[in-house]
Amino acid sequence: MNSNSTYRTCIKLAMVLLLIAGCSSRPFVQSKDVCALKRHHTDDLYQVTINDEPINKQYYLKDDAIEIANLLASHDKNKCAPRTFD
Repeated sequence: MNSNSTYRTCIKLAMVLLLIAGCSSRPFVQSKDVCALKRHHTDDLYQVTINDEPINKQYYLKDDAIEIANLLASHDKNKCAPRTFD
């Protein structure tokens, strides 16, 4: 290999590394969807909803439902915007 092809290889490698570094550092965008708790009509149980759509058919104790909603709003999941529940 001559020095010209080595120089080109280094430039190509540097460009690929810049591309990878640039794509991996995008800002975090919070979800606009809304998590809420819907109370069961007869029991003291709650269903977790996102934009008024149930996430499943299950009803939970209030503390468990809040924990599930907070998990969905976490930075890792980002399924809905974080909020506080009464």
